[in-house]
Amino acid sequence: MDASNSNDAGSAKISNFFNRLLFHWPLFLIFFVICFCLAVFYLKYKRPVYQIFGKVMVKDQQKEANKAALEAINLTENQSGIDEQMSLMSSIPVTRQVVEDLQLWVTYLQKTPYYSYQDIYSSTPVQFKLISRGKGSLNSLFDIVIESDSTYLIKQPSGKLIRFAFQNNLTNSFGTWRLDKTADFKQYIGKTVRIRLREIDDVVGYYQGAIHESPVAKSSVVVFRLDDEVPERGREIIDDLIRVYMAASVEQKRRSTQNTIKFVEERLGSITSELNNVESKYQGYKSARGITELADQSSVYVGNAQTNEKQVNDLKIQLSVLDGIDRYLNSNDGKGTMPSIIGFSDATLQSLTDRLTDLQMEKTKLLTTLPENNPLFNPLNQQINATRVSLRENLKTTKASLVATLQSLQNVGSGFKSNIRALPGAERDLSDIKRMQGIKENLYIYLLQKKEELSLDYASTISDAVVIEQAHVGGPPTPIPGSVYATALILGLVFPVGMVYGRTALKNKVSSKGSVVSATGLPVLLEIVQSGTDEPIVVLNQKTFIGEQFRDLRTKLAYLHKNNNNPGKTTIFTSSMQGEGKSFVLSNLGTVLAIAGKKTVLLELDLRKPTLAKRFNLNPSAAGVTDFIIGNATQTQIIQRSSISEDLDIICGGAIPPNPSELLESTQLAELIINLKAKYDHILIDTPPVHILADAMIIAHMCDLCLYVIRQDYTPNQELEFIRELKAENKLPRMKLIFNAVKSEQSANSYIYQKNSYIKEPAKSVKSRMKKFASRF
Repeated sequence: MDASNSNDAGSAKISNFFNRLLFHWPLFLIFFVICFCLAVFYLKYKRPVYQIFGKVMVKDQQKEANKAALEAINLTENQSGIDEQMSLMSSIPVTRQVVEDLQLWVTYLQKTPYYSYQDIYSSTPVQFKLISRGKGSLNSLFDIVIESDSTYLIKQPSGKLIRFAFQNNLTNSFGTWRLDKTADFKQYIGKTVRIRLREIDDVVGYYQGAIHESPVAKSSVVVFRLDDEVPERGREIIDDLIRVYMAASVEQKRRSTQNTIKFVEERLGSITSELNNVESKYQGYKSARGITELADQSSVYVGNAQTNEKQVNDLKIQLSVLDGIDRYLNSNDGKGTMPSIIGFSDATLQSLTDRLTDLQMEKTKLLTTLPENNPLFNPLNQQINATRVSLRENLKTTKASLVATLQSLQNVGSGFKSNIRALPGAERDLSDIKRMQGIKENLYIYLLQKKEELSLDYASTISDAVVIEQAHVGGPPTPIPGSVYATALILGLVFPVGMVYGRTALKNKVSSKGSVVSATGLPVLLEIVQSGTDEPIVVLNQKTFIGEQFRDLRTKLAYLHKNNNNPGKTTIFTSSMQGEGKSFVLSNLGTVLAIAGKKTVLLELDLRKPTLAKRFNLNPSAAGVTDFIIGNATQTQIIQRSSISEDLDIICGGAIPPNPSELLESTQLAELIINLKAKYDHILIDTPPVHILADAMIIAHMCDLCLYVIRQDYTPNQELEFIRELKAENKLPRMKLIFNAVKSEQSANSYIYQKNSYIKEPAKSVKSRMKKFASRF
């Protein structure tokens, strides 16, 4: 059920939306015409702008980094990526060169019929030549008229024309200049050309922002884009920019290479000096230590040491043998075997030992046959003793000689060992010197190689950029007529819609039936269209649509009271604020009830501002409700018969009392209403606005039904919340809503009725028609 109500509310909102827009159709028509005319004028006034594109591929040198030591330490400035190259493309020097090459600081214009000037860069009849620069500002603007092949006129600010010849030089504040004719000169004889000069720095700044360089994703391609109303100029600018950039790239590369060569040469001089120092140190070290080759020197030292050691060992053996002989001579007393002296080169010692051995062998032989004390042994013993003495003397001398030789050899051996022990240290020192020498040699050779490479690179004139696409026009020029007209159409819709609903939002007034229903939760019993007349009683004209609406309200009122079997159906009329039309609705509903033969009385309880007497042309000074309550009039005296129908009576408010709320709470008023119920079929009670005064709530308990009036584009939106609170608190009996003063074309039902000609209303006056038509704006 809730979903169904929500869908109905949504459909009602959409219907109301389109009806409101349809009501303001002249506003849409005017805006459509205005926007279309503006679009036509814009397309005539605005010069088409072309998009010029160019494309180059830049070698991303950062991808080749770390290929060599110089690149690793970033000594060369040209080791840059696309971002750095794009910075060069948009740099001031490059842009300035393009501006000066193409003289972009001079603009040639020709007036068009649409109050604008067309740039004639590609077909200018003259060429401005600045011969020498002055101190004044270059910003200037002047018109020339091509008079003939040889002369032209310059317009002065006063309108005066001054004649000059083309070959003449002119001088003013910004310098000396002249105008040269071009190939298109003859086409402009008799025509006016405007020449505009600007400061070069300003033009450079403009084109720095106008030329866009953007890299293509995941590539080293850069796209140039420029918007220009002269395609020829745009192409020349892009092409010249690429040319100047490539030349600047080569020059930057060469300058960077030259700086690097200078650095390498300085470094080579330093390395050469260091290498010479190391080689001198190496030579001095070897000379100081008598070293030719360290390996050969080591072999000599080891061989000499081994030879010396062998000689020492031989001497020790000989001394050992001599010691044995000496012990033999001293201890054995000729007994035993004498030690062998094989290997001795001393012949005397050898002969003495041999003689002593022979004598002892002879004695031993004799002892085998003779006793030891035999006189025959005396000569032999003497010879043995004499030989022993001689042998000791010789042994002593030989031993002393051997000891001296041994000491000498041992001293020499110590020297050899000392030299051998010093060899590792010398080898380490020499290795350090040789290592340093090798490092310096390698660096020297490396720098020589790099110098040659850089020299070749310096001689190269090839740029790191390659032109992929020359400058060309891409796509149709802007503005595109179709897009402009489509924009005009959209604006022709948006502006009036914004005005209609912006005006509604600013007014903050209730505008539609759907908003009333959704905000209050109450159904709208009837929408009453705006009457379009100042007459208070509009139902007397049987051919008006609003009269049919009040008759419809009469039918619905009877339906609402059908279960009420009591005599005198009492209906109270109220609203949130003054001016919403509650008295208007009450008066016209009472009229249609009386015309239908229902005994009806209109009871005016809005005692502060009574209006019924004026609406029905009654005597305003006649007695009314106030007079009856305070006892100054009877019931019969306060009832006035309406001239409209015998069944319609009116009880006016009477004199305005000082305490109307207290009077409404009196028993006299309650008795009056009870008496009226017994006499009339319908009692319609007019009360003050309920959000301002509590009068309606005071008498609400005596009534059967409450009709609450809301006026379109008049009642504030916040009043709807107040109505919702009244319903929730049940302060008014069986409250129903009347949506009053609805513009007929904005009401769905009334719109359908009128379009189908159910009601043929009389012709309206011109003033009325104009007023109605003006309301559509």
